[in-house]
Amino acid sequence: MTLLRGASVLLLSAGLCACPRLPPLDYGKDGPAKDGADLLKRVEFAEAQIFSVRGDAKLIVESPQGKGSVSLFVAVLHPAQLHIEQLDFFGRPEGILVTDGERFGLYDAKQRKYFRGPASVENMARFVPIALPPRELASLLLGRVPRVPAESSSLAVDEAARSYALTLRRGAITQRLTVSTGTHRVTRSRVEGLTTYAIDADALTAFGPATLPRHLTLDAPSANTRVELLYKDITVNEAPEVTLFELEPPEGIPVVEVQANGQAVAPP
Repeated sequence: MTLLRGASVLLLSAGLCACPRLPPLDYGKDGPAKDGADLLKRVEFAEAQIFSVRGDAKLIVESPQGKGSVSLFVAVLHPAQLHIEQLDFFGRPEGILVTDGERFGLYDAKQRKYFRGPASVENMARFVPIALPPRELASLLLGRVPRVPAESSSLAVDEAARSYALTLRRGAITQRLTVSTGTHRVTRSRVEGLTTYAIDADALTAFGPATLPRHLTLDAPSANTRVELLYKDITVNEAPEVTLFELEPPEGIPVVEVQANGQAVAPP
Protein backbone atom coordinates (compact mmCIF):
# COMPACT_ATOMS: atom_id res chain seq x y z
CA MET A 1 0.00 0.00 0.00
CA THR A 2 2.84 2.39 0.85
CA LEU A 3 4.54 1.67 -2.47
CA LEU A 4 1.34 2.43 -4.44
CA ARG A 5 0.80 5.66 -2.53
CA GLY A 6 4.37 6.70 -3.28
CA ALA A 7 3.91 5.95 -6.98
CA SER A 8 0.75 8.07 -7.08
CA VAL A 9 2.55 11.04 -5.53
CA LEU A 10 5.40 10.61 -8.02
CA LEU A 11 3.00 10.60 -11.00
CA LEU A 12 1.16 13.66 -9.71
CA SER A 13 4.40 15.53 -9.27
CA ALA A 14 5.49 14.59 -12.78
CA GLY A 15 2.16 15.87 -14.15
CA LEU A 16 2.51 19.19 -12.36
CA CYS A 17 6.04 19.64 -13.62
CA ALA A 18 4.88 18.94 -17.18
CA CYS A 19 2.39 21.84 -17.15
CA PRO A 20 3.70 24.48 -19.57
CA ARG A 21 4.47 27.87 -18.13
CA LEU A 22 3.21 30.93 -19.96
CA PRO A 23 5.93 33.27 -21.22
CA PRO A 24 6.14 36.67 -19.50
CA LEU A 25 3.54 39.18 -20.63
CA ASP A 26 4.61 41.75 -23.19
CA TYR A 27 3.59 45.15 -21.81
CA GLY A 28 5.48 47.23 -24.33
CA LYS A 29 8.37 49.59 -23.69
CA ASP A 30 6.56 51.46 -20.89
CA GLY A 31 5.81 48.40 -18.78
CA PRO A 32 2.43 47.58 -17.21
CA ALA A 33 -0.25 50.28 -17.24
CA LYS A 34 -0.52 51.96 -13.85
CA ASP A 35 -4.31 52.39 -13.92
CA GLY A 36 -7.30 52.71 -16.23
CA ALA A 37 -6.47 56.28 -17.26
CA ASP A 38 -2.93 55.27 -18.18
CA LEU A 39 -4.16 52.34 -20.27
CA LEU A 40 -6.71 54.51 -22.09
CA LYS A 41 -3.92 56.87 -23.16
CA ARG A 42 -2.02 53.90 -24.59
CA VAL A 43 -5.14 52.66 -26.38
CA GLU A 44 -5.73 56.09 -27.93
CA PHE A 45 -2.11 56.25 -29.09
CA ALA A 46 -2.27 52.75 -30.62
CA GLU A 47 -5.52 53.53 -32.44
CA ALA A 48 -4.17 56.82 -33.80
CA GLN A 49 -1.38 54.98 -35.64
CA ILE A 50 -3.88 53.82 -38.30
CA PHE A 51 -5.41 56.73 -40.24
CA SER A 52 -6.39 55.09 -43.53
CA VAL A 53 -7.26 51.69 -44.94
CA ARG A 54 -7.95 50.74 -48.54
CA GLY A 55 -8.62 47.37 -50.14
CA ASP A 56 -10.84 44.31 -50.38
CA ALA A 57 -13.04 42.90 -47.66
CA LYS A 58 -15.81 40.39 -47.07
CA LEU A 59 -18.99 41.26 -45.21
CA ILE A 60 -21.18 38.62 -43.54
CA VAL A 61 -24.61 39.72 -42.31
CA GLU A 62 -27.20 37.93 -40.18
CA SER A 63 -30.41 39.93 -39.79
CA PRO A 64 -34.20 39.49 -39.78
CA GLN A 65 -33.99 39.69 -43.59
CA GLY A 66 -31.73 36.62 -43.73
CA LYS A 67 -28.07 35.66 -43.83
CA GLY A 68 -25.59 36.30 -46.60
CA SER A 69 -22.17 37.57 -47.54
CA VAL A 70 -20.89 40.11 -50.06
CA SER A 71 -17.53 41.30 -51.31
CA LEU A 72 -16.57 44.89 -50.67
CA PHE A 73 -14.05 47.46 -51.76
CA VAL A 74 -13.35 49.82 -48.85
CA ALA A 75 -11.49 53.10 -48.60
CA VAL A 76 -11.59 54.94 -45.28
CA LEU A 77 -9.71 58.04 -44.17
CA HIS A 78 -9.84 59.41 -40.63
CA PRO A 79 -11.95 61.02 -39.31
CA ALA A 80 -15.06 60.38 -41.43
CA GLN A 81 -14.34 59.95 -45.15
CA LEU A 82 -15.69 56.70 -46.58
CA HIS A 83 -15.98 55.00 -49.96
CA ILE A 84 -17.57 51.55 -49.83
CA GLU A 85 -18.53 49.47 -52.85
CA GLN A 86 -20.69 46.34 -52.72
CA LEU A 87 -19.54 44.07 -55.53
CA ASP A 88 -21.34 41.34 -57.44
CA PHE A 89 -19.89 37.94 -58.38
CA PHE A 90 -18.01 39.48 -61.30
CA GLY A 91 -16.59 42.36 -59.22
CA ARG A 92 -18.99 44.97 -60.59
CA PRO A 93 -20.42 47.57 -58.17
CA GLU A 94 -24.01 46.94 -57.11
CA GLY A 95 -23.92 49.91 -54.76
CA ILE A 96 -21.43 52.65 -53.90
CA LEU A 97 -21.58 54.72 -50.71
CA VAL A 98 -19.47 57.87 -50.40
CA THR A 99 -19.45 60.33 -47.51
CA ASP A 100 -17.25 63.12 -46.21
CA GLY A 101 -18.92 62.95 -42.81
CA GLU A 102 -21.42 65.72 -43.52
CA ARG A 103 -22.95 64.73 -46.88
CA PHE A 104 -23.48 61.33 -48.45
CA GLY A 105 -24.00 59.95 -51.94
CA LEU A 106 -25.31 56.48 -52.71
CA TYR A 107 -25.40 54.90 -56.14
CA ASP A 108 -27.91 52.04 -56.37
CA ALA A 109 -27.17 50.04 -59.51
CA LYS A 110 -30.43 48.05 -59.32
CA GLN A 111 -32.60 51.17 -59.18
CA ARG A 112 -30.16 53.10 -61.38
CA LYS A 113 -30.51 56.09 -59.07
CA TYR A 114 -28.12 58.25 -57.08
CA PHE A 115 -29.31 59.33 -53.63
CA ARG A 116 -27.69 62.42 -52.12
CA GLY A 117 -28.23 64.40 -48.92
CA PRO A 118 -27.13 64.80 -45.29
CA ALA A 119 -25.01 61.94 -43.89
CA SER A 120 -27.58 61.13 -41.21
CA VAL A 121 -28.01 57.74 -39.57
CA GLU A 122 -31.27 57.29 -41.50
CA ASN A 123 -29.53 57.86 -44.83
CA MET A 124 -26.53 55.70 -43.92
CA ALA A 125 -29.01 52.90 -43.13
CA ARG A 126 -29.80 52.68 -46.83
CA PHE A 127 -26.47 50.89 -47.24
CA VAL A 128 -25.08 49.89 -43.82
CA PRO A 129 -26.67 46.87 -42.02
CA ILE A 130 -26.23 48.49 -38.59
CA ALA A 131 -27.09 52.17 -38.92
CA LEU A 132 -24.15 54.27 -37.74
CA PRO A 133 -23.06 57.88 -38.25
CA PRO A 134 -20.10 58.25 -40.66
CA ARG A 135 -17.53 59.16 -38.01
CA GLU A 136 -18.38 56.10 -35.90
CA LEU A 137 -18.36 53.78 -38.92
CA ALA A 138 -15.01 55.16 -40.10
CA SER A 139 -13.54 54.70 -36.63
CA LEU A 140 -14.67 51.07 -36.51
CA LEU A 141 -13.22 50.35 -39.95
CA LEU A 142 -9.92 51.72 -38.65
CA GLY A 143 -10.10 49.36 -35.67
CA ARG A 144 -11.05 52.07 -33.18
CA VAL A 145 -13.60 50.99 -30.56
CA PRO A 146 -16.06 53.59 -29.19
CA ARG A 147 -15.79 54.10 -25.45
CA VAL A 148 -18.00 55.47 -22.72
CA PRO A 149 -16.77 58.83 -21.37
CA ALA A 150 -15.92 57.30 -18.01
CA GLU A 151 -16.40 58.84 -14.59
CA SER A 152 -14.43 55.98 -13.02
CA SER A 153 -12.47 52.93 -14.12
CA SER A 154 -10.90 49.76 -12.79
CA LEU A 155 -8.10 47.68 -14.23
CA ALA A 156 -7.00 44.06 -13.91
CA VAL A 157 -4.71 41.71 -15.86
CA ASP A 158 -5.87 38.42 -17.35
CA GLU A 159 -2.54 36.64 -17.75
CA ALA A 160 -4.03 33.57 -19.49
CA ALA A 161 -5.72 35.79 -22.10
CA ARG A 162 -2.61 38.00 -22.41
CA SER A 163 -4.90 40.98 -21.92
CA TYR A 164 -6.00 43.76 -19.63
CA ALA A 165 -9.57 43.75 -18.34
CA LEU A 166 -10.61 47.41 -18.26
CA THR A 167 -13.98 48.48 -16.83
CA LEU A 168 -15.37 51.96 -17.49
CA ARG A 169 -18.35 53.36 -15.60
CA ARG A 170 -20.56 56.37 -16.15
CA GLY A 171 -23.69 56.52 -14.02
CA ALA A 172 -25.70 53.35 -14.69
CA ILE A 173 -23.61 52.51 -17.78
CA THR A 174 -20.75 50.02 -17.57
CA GLN A 175 -18.40 49.13 -20.41
CA ARG A 176 -16.08 46.14 -20.13
CA LEU A 177 -13.10 46.16 -22.47
CA THR A 178 -10.49 43.53 -23.23
CA VAL A 179 -7.21 45.16 -24.29
CA SER A 180 -4.15 43.38 -25.68
CA THR A 181 -1.17 43.97 -23.37
CA GLY A 182 1.30 43.96 -26.25
CA THR A 183 -0.49 46.14 -28.82
CA HIS A 184 -2.89 48.13 -26.59
CA ARG A 185 -5.63 47.37 -29.10
CA VAL A 186 -9.18 46.78 -27.82
CA THR A 187 -10.26 43.27 -28.83
CA ARG A 188 -13.62 43.07 -27.06
CA SER A 189 -16.26 45.52 -25.84
CA ARG A 190 -19.47 44.84 -23.94
CA VAL A 191 -21.78 47.58 -22.63
CA GLU A 192 -24.38 47.25 -19.88
CA GLY A 193 -27.11 49.81 -19.16
CA LEU A 194 -27.28 51.11 -22.75
CA THR A 195 -28.80 49.71 -25.92
CA THR A 196 -25.89 49.38 -28.31
CA TYR A 197 -23.77 46.73 -30.03
CA ALA A 198 -21.07 44.37 -28.80
CA ILE A 199 -17.69 44.40 -30.54
CA ASP A 200 -15.07 41.73 -31.12
CA ALA A 201 -11.89 42.73 -32.94
CA ASP A 202 -9.29 40.06 -33.60
CA ALA A 203 -6.74 38.83 -36.14
CA LEU A 204 -4.45 41.65 -34.98
CA THR A 205 -1.95 42.30 -37.76
CA ALA A 206 1.15 44.50 -37.70
CA PHE A 207 1.62 47.11 -40.41
CA GLY A 208 5.02 48.53 -39.56
CA PRO A 209 4.79 49.92 -36.02
CA ALA A 210 0.98 50.02 -36.17
CA THR A 211 -1.53 47.23 -35.58
CA LEU A 212 -4.97 46.69 -37.13
CA PRO A 213 -7.62 44.06 -36.35
CA ARG A 214 -8.48 42.41 -39.68
CA HIS A 215 -11.64 40.72 -38.34
CA LEU A 216 -14.38 42.86 -36.83
CA THR A 217 -17.71 41.61 -35.46
CA LEU A 218 -20.62 43.81 -34.40
CA ASP A 219 -23.56 42.19 -32.64
CA ALA A 220 -26.71 44.27 -32.08
CA PRO A 221 -29.22 42.07 -30.18
CA SER A 222 -31.87 44.82 -30.10
CA ALA A 223 -31.93 44.76 -33.92
CA ASN A 224 -31.35 41.00 -34.11
CA THR A 225 -28.42 41.78 -36.39
CA ARG A 226 -24.84 40.52 -36.48
CA VAL A 227 -22.22 41.82 -38.90
CA GLU A 228 -18.72 40.48 -39.59
CA LEU A 229 -16.08 42.29 -41.63
CA LEU A 230 -12.95 40.46 -42.76
CA TYR A 231 -10.22 42.51 -44.40
CA LYS A 232 -8.40 40.64 -47.16
CA ASP A 233 -5.94 42.43 -49.46
CA ILE A 234 -5.47 45.91 -47.97
CA THR A 235 -3.02 48.78 -47.75
CA VAL A 236 -2.70 50.88 -44.61
CA ASN A 237 -1.74 54.52 -44.05
CA GLU A 238 -1.45 55.36 -47.73
CA ALA A 239 -3.27 58.49 -48.84
CA PRO A 240 -6.31 57.34 -50.88
CA GLU A 241 -7.15 59.02 -54.17
CA VAL A 242 -9.08 62.22 -53.47
CA THR A 243 -11.57 61.37 -56.23
CA LEU A 244 -12.78 58.37 -54.20
CA PHE A 245 -14.58 60.73 -51.84
CA GLU A 246 -16.21 62.99 -54.42
CA LEU A 247 -20.00 63.13 -54.19
CA GLU A 248 -20.66 62.97 -57.92
CA PRO A 249 -23.23 60.65 -59.54
CA PRO A 250 -22.26 58.40 -62.46
CA GLU A 251 -22.90 60.02 -65.81
CA GLY A 252 -26.50 59.73 -66.95
CA ILE A 253 -27.84 58.55 -63.57
CA PRO A 254 -30.74 60.59 -62.11
CA VAL A 255 -30.16 62.18 -58.69
CA VAL A 256 -32.66 61.88 -55.85
CA GLU A 257 -32.13 64.52 -53.16
CA VAL A 258 -33.10 63.22 -49.72
CA GLN A 259 -33.66 64.84 -46.34
CA ALA A 260 -31.98 63.90 -43.07
CA ASN A 261 -34.96 61.66 -42.23
CA GLY A 262 -34.33 59.63 -45.39
CA GLN A 263 -37.35 60.94 -47.25
CA ALA A 264 -36.99 62.33 -50.76
CA VAL A 265 -37.15 66.10 -51.08
CA ALA A 266 -40.49 67.10 -52.55
CA PRO A 267 -40.16 68.72 -55.99
CA PRO A 268 -40.78 72.50 -56.01
